[in-house]
Order: sequence, then structure tokens, then C-alpha cells
Amino acid sequence: MLTHNFRKSGLLLLLCLPGLVLAELHPFSDESLDKITAAHQRQPFLLVLWSIDCPPCLKELEQLGQLRAQFSANGLVLISTDNIEYADKVAQTLIRYKLDHAENWIFSGHFPERLRYRIDPDWYGELPRAYFYDAKHKRIGMSGALNAALIDQWIAAVKQMTTATAQ
Repeated sequence: MLTHNFRKSGLLLLLCLPGLVLAELHPFSDESLDKITAAHQRQPFLLVLWSIDCPPCLKELEQLGQLRAQFSANGLVLISTDNIEYADKVAQTLIRYKLDHAENWIFSGHFPERLRYRIDPDWYGELPRAYFYDAKHKRIGMSGALNAALIDQWIAAVKQMTTATAQ
């Protein structure tokens, strides 16, 4: 049986079986997007919003899991729009697609509309949804499933930017 353990700060939810951590999920609240962008200062990253009840999202997670090794260490942020009461199912899904070691968040609170608005006032909840952040944190939002070619193109652009900055 899964149990929920919270850090004293209440910012981290671990789903675990006795002795085995399944996935680390951060509860996503009003301030979480600021925390995510601050943690990724000067780093490009892909932020993907998804749900366990969204078949195109699951297909996208499968593709992301296959491409995970190509992302930089912190280049992928996943936010489940499911309520935190479904954290066990979210964790199982992340494990199935080998994304349990990505930076994972799950909506927390009783007002998902407010969280969606906080992420993007022009987003009305359609899924899947992705935001491509560059190193200066200019972002491009996209609704609909990402395809492998688009993800590969973004990864190549990030590698090119990283190489150019290092020189």
C-alpha cells in the first residue's frame, strides 16, 4: 500500500512502498512556477503539463521517456494537472515511462483554474501543453501532443546554444 510522507516544509511528496521510493512529486501551488524558473536560471528547459486521464499526454510521456537521456540534467520539468489525491497513479505513470527521475510536480489545492492561470493566463486547460524555455526564459507555449521530431529539434537547438555560450 502506498503511503504519503511530507517533508516538514510541506514542499515534497514522496510516494513509497516500504523501503522503495517510487517517485518524487513536488506539490504545485501558486508560487511553484517562480521556484521552477529560479531553479533553472540561465538554463533552457522544457515544461510539460499532462494528466493521467489524457491519452495524448501518455503518448507524449512515452516519447519523452525514450528521449530522456538526451535532455540535460535539469532540462525537463513535468507538471501533472491531476489533483494531489491521485499522486500514487501519477507516480506509477512516471515510473512506467521512465520519467520518475525528472523534475516532477503535481497540482495541489482546490482551485486548478487558478494554477492554470498562474502558469499562463491565456491557457484554458487543454492538454497536453508544453512550454519551451530558452536560457533567458523567453518561452513558447504549445497545445497538443509534441512529436519526436519537434522534441529532437529543441534538444539540438539547446545543445547548439550551450556550445555557443561555452565558447
